[in-house]
Amino acid sequence: MQQPFYEIKKESKRNYGLLLSLIIGVLLLIVGEILSTLIQSLLTVLFPHIPWEALEAQLFFFFPLLFVVLLWAKLVEKSPWQGLGMTKKNVGKDFFVGYGIGAAMLSLSTLIMVVLGSAKIQGFHFTLDMLPRVILLIFAWIVQSSTEEILTRGWLFSSVAAKRSVTVGLIASSLFFTVMHIGNEGISIIPLLDLFLYGVLTALYMLKTNSIWGVCGIHAAWNFFQGSIFSFSVSGNNTDFSLVQISIQGPEWLSGGKFGVEGSIISVLIQAIFILWLICDLKQKNHLVKKTETDKNKKIAFMG
Repeated sequence: MQQPFYEIKKESKRNYGLLLSLIIGVLLLIVGEILSTLIQSLLTVLFPHIPWEALEAQLFFFFPLLFVVLLWAKLVEKSPWQGLGMTKKNVGKDFFVGYGIGAAMLSLSTLIMVVLGSAKIQGFHFTLDMLPRVILLIFAWIVQSSTEEILTRGWLFSSVAAKRSVTVGLIASSLFFTVMHIGNEGISIIPLLDLFLYGVLTALYMLKTNSIWGVCGIHAAWNFFQGSIFSFSVSGNNTDFSLVQISIQGPEWLSGGKFGVEGSIISVLIQAIFILWLICDLKQKNHLVKKTETDKNKKIAFMG
């Protein structure tokens, strides 16, 4: 049986505890944001005719954060790539299966919202001259989403799981991911719950596949379909391009309001169902067991 990624992460020269890992995660975000701002400012001066404020450009500016996270993991912690879930086998397969799952979840959420009357399709708009931007947006969302996943699931989840337990790592990475979006427009109780459940879902899916690539696919498809196929806000961020024009109406707990689909109870319920299925699947395959009693207390851990 393939060794779980969090066990491989233990081979790192340095693994930090819960509190220090969270502090380091915040610092990585800050450094990545500073680098991104500096690069964007420089490019704006050098190439003023390019619309760097466009959605796809802003998404590609997540590259500096990705670079900082990987630099820290490899140069400071000396982490194996597999310890971050960055496996060499089935990269494309894992990613595209995840992409299909993310697209299906978002499309199903939208369909239910339309049926219930909280969302209405106003029209469709696509011409061949839009195709290059659609393709560019696909890759841009992949960069943005994969960066967040490699930070929260690939690095933080595996680091805390290696040092403490998988349960602690799952909760810590899910909370960290939630807090990352705390300042977004339209944030409220339902979006916070949705974001946390998404963190749990992707952590469980990463345990199931023993790979980061599937969760990158889920996240990328969810965001692309939410903001660039349908015209919802993405975690409170408006997009300037979509193929299907959607209007929302009714109570925010159902329509999602300014936060997008992730602000709707429909999204919460769909993710909760998927989480329950993942837990049952992991238990059936003996990936969820109780850890033996330690010197101090009992801890529940996911075992590969």
